[in-house]
Amino acid sequence: MQQWLKRITSDRQTLESLWCLKPFKSQVLDRGCWAFHRHSVIRAFALGLFIAFIPPTPLPVHIVTCVVLGLALRLNLPVLIATVFVSNPLTWLPQLAGSIWVGAKLMGMDLMPLLRGLRHEDIGTRIHQLWAPLLLGSLCLGLLAAGAGYVLAQGAWRARVLYQLKVRRARSESRRLERAPGRDATPAAHRESR
Repeated sequence: MQQWLKRITSDRQTLESLWCLKPFKSQVLDRGCWAFHRHSVIRAFALGLFIAFIPPTPLPVHIVTCVVLGLALRLNLPVLIATVFVSNPLTWLPQLAGSIWVGAKLMGMDLMPLLRGLRHEDIGTRIHQLWAPLLLGSLCLGLLAAGAGYVLAQGAWRARVLYQLKVRRARSESRRLERAPGRDATPAAHRESR
């Protein structure tokens, strides 16, 4: 994934030449925001999952929040922005329904009377009753997703490191074994000739 993200992200020279980034050049081009280190990648993944549960609005709230928090916390911006796209037009309806349901359960609200009396014409007038459970549910699901994402990303990073270490050890062992018979054969031949 690291190689794929490096391929699709712009290089440093391209970003330096963009006129819209001139005022923020020092923050945006900070190496900490583009480095693929365990700390910055895993925290960016978890924060991206949390931000993804912000209820969708017509404004680009998700991306702006990602950029501001990513720059402030020096997190990996490509991972942070890519993770936020978990929330997209295909997932908005289940995300909103799940957030409203969780928020209503936590607040002790019964949604059935509201949903039974809800008609297409009434949505605008009754939508204000759903804001509190939506926000509470979004906060809870966002925290849950961020925590689970942090643990899963930690596990995936450690598994990747262990796998790379295992491959590296196997390579060095095979190289050692390839060289070993050549070294051992010469002394054995000398022993037999004596």
